[in-house]
Amino acid sequence: TNLREVQIIFLKILSSFFEVPGIFITLCIVMFFYYLKKEKKIRKFLLIITLIVYIISSGWFARIMVYPLENMYPPFSTQGKMFSKNGLLVVLGGGMNSNVPSDPTGDLSEISFQRIYNGFLLYQNLKYPIVVTGGKLPNTNDSPEALKMKETLVRLGVNPSDILLEPKAVNTSENAIYSAEKAKEAGAEKVYLITSAIHMPRSFSVFKKYMKDLEVVPVPVGYLLSRNSLNWYDFFPSISSLRAVSMAWHEYAGMIFYITK
Repeated sequence: TNLREVQIIFLKILSSFFEVPGIFITLCIVMFFYYLKKEKKIRKFLLIITLIVYIISSGWFARIMVYPLENMYPPFSTQGKMFSKNGLLVVLGGGMNSNVPSDPTGDLSEISFQRIYNGFLLYQNLKYPIVVTGGKLPNTNDSPEALKMKETLVRLGVNPSDILLEPKAVNTSENAIYSAEKAKEAGAEKVYLITSAIHMPRSFSVFKKYMKDLEVVPVPVGYLLSRNSLNWYDFFPSISSLRAVSMAWHEYAGMIFYITK
């Protein structure tokens, strides 16, 4: 058993340097040794690039970037809470896969489906109407994301009359502006905001700005990283860590833009 564990760990480490993004680290190291007795400036440049790629694709750095965002609001639970009749669920779109073979009008991304599914689970408990908000990119033949979200909810068993469609928003601010209009039309007193945990800090602040007369309750879903203790595999490059870091970077940049706007 111990030998098998060692083999698994060795293969995981080896594959991490021959898959994206680790392959770029391997190439930089190879080029570094190639230029070992040649250009000093090129060696320095390769070392810097290697270090940057390693850091931003490592699990330990992903935790530094992601945890402050994902841990800002605790997971939502319905246990032991009283709920009024005038609540509203708002599910934010998380992107589309444009013109896929199975559907030329596009399909929900993994992030969007996570949000929709968790919105459905909350709907099962609370039976509040659901606002699905998300438009489409310009110059595409895709359906608005909100329409795809509605179709998915209907397939899951949500009553179509309980779904409020908002198909115009193309960013978080517009999600909030148009959802505020839907909340006003529905006579809602409290809005349950459902989005990815990493996106919640930025989206919650935006929704609070445009929903000053309503109570906004954060419902973070779709966590990117494990809460297990730091392990050996967190010190090797992986595409999942790189993806988490890039998403966190997007959120930090978005918050800075929102503050300075």
